[in-house]
Amino acid sequence: MMTKFILVGGYVQKAPDGGKAFCEELLKDFEEPIKILDCMFARLQTVWEETFTKDKEFFKTQLPGKKLDFQLAKLNTFLEQVRWADVIYFRGDSSEELVKSLQQYSDWTQRIQNKTVAGTSAGADALSKYYYGLDNLEIRNGLDLLHVKMIPHFKSDYHGWEFDWDKAEAELKMYKENLPLVALREGEFKVFEK
Repeated sequence: MMTKFILVGGYVQKAPDGGKAFCEELLKDFEEPIKILDCMFARLQTVWEETFTKDKEFFKTQLPGKKLDFQLAKLNTFLEQVRWADVIYFRGDSSEELVKSLQQYSDWTQRIQNKTVAGTSAGADALSKYYYGLDNLEIRNGLDLLHVKMIPHFKSDYHGWEFDWDKAEAELKMYKENLPLVALREGEFKVFEK
C-alpha cells in the first residue's frame, strides 16, 4: 500500500451522505481494529477533549460495528502516536497554528508510509504546498506533502461573510509554479496516493 492522503473541504458532516463515504474511504485499507490518531493541533487545547469525544461518536455512528481504536494526538507523544496509527486525521481551525506545530517534528513525515493521512479545512491546508488562508486572506505555505494548491470551504458561507471565491481561486492559480488547484466545498473530499 502507498501512503493515501485525503483532503476535505471542511465540515465532513455537511456532505449529502452525512460523511459516510469519507469515513469508509478513510478506513477501508486496514484490518480491524483500526487505529485512528485524531490531531487537534490547529485548535485551542481547551476544546481538544470535547472535539475528540464528538469525533469518536461521529465515526462510530457512520460505521456501526467497526472496531476502532482512537487516540487524541498530544504534542509530547506525537511521533510515537504516528508510528502507532493506521490513520492520522488532522482537524481544522487555524492553518498557521497547525503548520507551525507540525514543523516541530522533523521526521514525522517519514513515519506515514502505508498509512492514510486526512486533513479537513486547516488540515487539508497544512498537507498542501500552498493554500489560500481564509482567516487572513493571504496565500500561505503548507507542509508540501502534496504538490497542490488548496482552497477549503469553497463557495460556502464560511464564517457567515461575503467572500470573493473567484478572486481567491484566480490568485492562487497564478501563484508561483503551476500546480493542480484543489477547491473543495463543505464535505467534499479528494484522494491522492503516493
